[in-house]
Amino acid sequence: MEMIDNHPVGEGMGRGIVWRHFFGVGDDSEEDMSANEDDWLADLQSIKDNDPDVDELVGKGHYNCIEHMTDEDWEQLGRDISNNTHLTSLYLNEGALNDRKISFFFRGLTRSGTIKYMHLVENELSAAGVRSMVPFVQNVSNLTNLELDDNNIQSEGFNALMRALRDSPIETLSCD
Repeated sequence: MEMIDNHPVGEGMGRGIVWRHFFGVGDDSEEDMSANEDDWLADLQSIKDNDPDVDELVGKGHYNCIEHMTDEDWEQLGRDISNNTHLTSLYLNEGALNDRKISFFFRGLTRSGTIKYMHLVENELSAAGVRSMVPFVQNVSNLTNLELDDNNIQSEGFNALMRALRDSPIETLSCD
């Protein structure tokens, strides 16, 4: 197996694969990546490594690396966030998610003792996507702000959220 910086390089980001290497950082593609995508990749690795200096993760749907994430990658990201003890804010916006991606993401993200702010705005989420979030929002103890503006969750999704958040510490729920 090819190794870079003592980490395996492979076909996907899960199971010990270093996030940054999956996307070819360090080869010719690095010149084509924006600073925001470089930050995303560095933050993914920091989240996986439980780096105390990284308490926020920001990703947007137009990032090339987000567009190419597989279902397994989304699930792995959820697991990495579940295992992280420093992340307080999560921003996945502008088409980063749809119902399929979010279902895999929340298969991995089942708990968090640190996330306070979750911003999932301008995605393609419907009531089905919201239903995949329900186990997480029922089990999270610190989530105070959940923003789902500019999605298509409709009344069914909103009602599912309200039932799930009944006993939660949520202070702000935004679903415009």
